[in-house]
Amino acid sequence: MLLDEATLYIYSMYMSLKRKLVQAGGSLAVTLPVEVVREFKLKKGAEVDVSVHPQTGAVTIRPGVSYFEDGKVTRRFERLAEELLERRSRVYRELAK
Repeated sequence: MLLDEATLYIYSMYMSLKRKLVQAGGSLAVTLPVEVVREFKLKKGAEVDVSVHPQTGAVTIRPGVSYFEDGKVTRRFERLAEELLERRSRVYRELAK
């Protein structure tokens, strides 16, 4: 995704802001700025990928997965990716060092 100049400004500005955790049922949630929600066309209930870098602890939130069919992520691809991550988790941890 190529971001225009205004979006890059908004993106970099908001990426450095602190956000508060809010209670969401039995979990905690982080709110996203409206500009980020609009830019990535996020909707309530949309799935996002959340990852934590093993060395820095940086948390990354990305919209969707890269494999789509008719505009939607296939359930099969999602299931296969999760199974692969489980099977290869030790290898991936070693490679990340």
